Parts: sequence; structure tokens; C-alpha cells
Amino acid sequence: MTAKQSQWKEIFSSNKKIALFVLGIAALLSALAINNKVSIYVDHVHGPAVGDLILDNIPIYDLNFLFFWVVLIFWVSNIVYRLICPKEFSFILVSMSLFVVVRSFFIALTHLGPPENLLITPEELTYYSFNADMFFSGHVGAPFFYALLTSVKSVKWIAIIYSIAMVFIVLMSHGHYSIDIFASFLIAHSLSVLMLKLKHHFVD
Repeated sequence: MTAKQSQWKEIFSSNKKIALFVLGIAALLSALAINNKVSIYVDHVHGPAVGDLILDNIPIYDLNFLFFWVVLIFWVSNIVYRLICPKEFSFILVSMSLFVVVRSFFIALTHLGPPENLLITPEELTYYSFNADMFFSGHVGAPFFYALLTSVKSVKWIAIIYSIAMVFIVLMSHGHYSIDIFASFLIAHSLSVLMLKLKHHFVD
């Protein structure tokens, strides 16, 4: 038996671990559904755009591929990796669910219109991407949060570098206000402190 097969055997070795894995999947699916409903609401009620110190001083670049498809590739790749090496999978699923729910709460409270940009959501991604879900940036905050959660050093550094790269991509495309971007690091770190205290319940 390989080490990776052993990790799956460990997950299914007790009812508690099976329940945590199922909980993680159910929690993430529920969180994404909540995010969808809240984002649709915000898209309908958002107000006008406002000025931004950084965005007002840099040109807009057409970075649709990087803003949408590279994000999808990053997360699909990490899901595949977690399926191959599932030791932390339950913990990651529950943690990301919390991130999505907290972000949904914030965007429900913040009704600013999106800054002027050239972004066009691909039809295939309309369930996940919206126009006015501004505060805070999931493009930047989610990979940083993910980096703080994982104990796999190579994955951690890839996610950190990706998160930093997304700062520039999102700014250059005017996909978020600058406060959405920089605040996401602080919120992600705060949530990671909470979840890392609970990690031992998921990963022995």
C-alpha cells in the first residue's frame, strides 16, 4: 500500500473521520450556495462606484484570462492534489467553508458598485463570479488563507506566491478596490488563527 492510499485508509478508519470528511464536503457546498445567493442579491442592490487612491492612478488592463481561468486552474489543481494526498482534506474543506461564509456576510453588508474595469465573466463561470461582491477579495484572500492552513511546504509557498501575484492581477484589472485586496490578508490571517487551533480535531 502506498503512502497516499494509506492516507485514504486513515480517513475511513473511524466513523469520526468519515463524518468530518462528509461534513467538510457538505459545508463547502452549502457555503458556495450561500455565496451565490448573497452575490446575486448584491448585484441587484449595489450603488455607484467610488474613487480609489491606487486604481485612480493606474490604467486598466484586460486580464480576463488571468482573473477567471487561472483562478479556476489553481483551485482545480489543488482539489486534485488533495484527492491524491487527502490527509488534511477534511480540515481544508471546513476551513474554506468558513472563509466563504464570512466573505458572504461582508459582501452582504457592502453595496458599493464595482470600479470601472474590462472584466467579462465567462458564461461557464457565472454561478461563481459576480460584479459587485467587492469586500473582501476572494481572489487574494482565499489562496493566502489556504497557504496558512496547509502544512505542506511546497503547497504553502505556491499558494503564497500565487496570492501575491493575484494582488497585481486584480489591481491591474481593477477587479476590486484596493481596500478589498489588502484587507483580505488581515481577515484571512485572523480566520486561520481560529482554524489552526481546531486542526488537531481533523488531522492527527
